[in-house]
Amino acid sequence: MKKIGIIGAGVSGLTLACLLKKNTNFDISIFEKDDLKIKNINGIQISPNALRILNELNFDSFDQEKLCKITGISFYDHYSNLRIARMNFGYLSGGSYVTLNRSDLINFLINKFLLKDNIIEKEVVKIHEKSIFFKDKKKQDFDILVIADGIFSNLRYKKIQPVYSGYSAFRGVFIDKKQINDISLWMGKNFHFVKYPINQNRKYSFTLVKKIAYIDDISNYDYEIKYLKKNNKFYFPNLNNIAFDDLNIKMWPIYKLNKIYYGDKYAFFIGDSAHGFIPSRAQGAAQAIEDSYTLFKLITKNDILPARLYQIRKNRIRKIIRKSENNIIVFHFNFLIFRKIRNFFIKIICSSEYLVKLFNSFIFDYNYKKNL
Repeated sequence: MKKIGIIGAGVSGLTLACLLKKNTNFDISIFEKDDLKIKNINGIQISPNALRILNELNFDSFDQEKLCKITGISFYDHYSNLRIARMNFGYLSGGSYVTLNRSDLINFLINKFLLKDNIIEKEVVKIHEKSIFFKDKKKQDFDILVIADGIFSNLRYKKIQPVYSGYSAFRGVFIDKKQINDISLWMGKNFHFVKYPINQNRKYSFTLVKKIAYIDDISNYDYEIKYLKKNNKFYFPNLNNIAFDDLNIKMWPIYKLNKIYYGDKYAFFIGDSAHGFIPSRAQGAAQAIEDSYTLFKLITKNDILPARLYQIRKNRIRKIIRKSENNIIVFHFNFLIFRKIRNFFIKIICSSEYLVKLFNSFIFDYNYKKNL
């Protein structure tokens, strides 16, 4: 029986572990340095390309009260405070677009496939060939290593580094007055704001992405913003009467990797540890899930080479990165003429089911079994 060591109990690591545990007979160990009992309140978006993979893990049995099936996206111009258009998701035939709390997805994957016994709360400090070295100076050997510990992984080669994108995200949740199963996107000067429901009880997740200079004392994803009105470092726009000062808001500096890296020799990297990028197409979780499925298929076929994973995934990831970086530029237009042109094209696309399908098909209709 082959031994597989997975470093990181996030979406990509757990998805891979579930696929392996459901369909194969491997000895799986998952190492996580953080306490999984601490609840992550942020929302997560799962587009149809990723949902089809999760459905192979019986995600259709997930408690429907704890998720939302998104019916469309409403686009707003912050300057005029008017809705530009609404993109209808009613055409989606290859699966729904769902949103939920990230912790609820993590707990589902752990509980559905009884992964608690596979998860070991230990910090990994180094890997070498097929060995994992821990903070307590112990080591363990495996046949296959998979690193899924995020964009700030210390286990990559030093040449593969996260770089600050020039943008930061401010995230939190709130209770709204009514339940609307739409994503709302406001576009303004050097910022965009997204809100969406994460359950059927009027709980919404929001993310404000702003262009902001790097701040030396903020380098992690756990910096809490307090007293917004008195804090001159940040500016929060007036949006839909949301009282930001009453909310628990975390600031997330947005980093991206300087190179796509799926590993070398005996170790695979997946998810953000392989290709962290600006999440303006909401594809971070989806691409992590696609990575996991691709690697699962390669392992089951004994095609265990990181170069093979890179060959299959590189063009897909490059296209997602390119679209994501273009999106954030378009969302943040300053000049009136550019905003008018952008808004005109949004109206045209949203008015045609054919154009909506064409605009989204390269993401939503992706054949994740291709080349496998």
